[in-house]
Amino acid sequence: MEKKERKTEKVAKESTILITLEKLEEEIRRRAREIFLARGDASGDALADWLRAEKEIKKKYELS
Repeated sequence: MEKKERKTEKVAKESTILITLEKLEEEIRRRAREIFLARGDASGDALADWLRAEKEIKKKYELS
């Protein structure tokens, strides 16, 4: 649990907007689903969808 709290602090320090890891993951999950739906519910690219969503959301919050 302590390790998770440290990661949350890191996110908060690197971003001008405060966001918890849980909220960050949920936003990535929602964006990955949007990407999935946009390509017609075609299976097989879940990892690519997640990585694209993660990249977009991290850029939004200026995280590396």
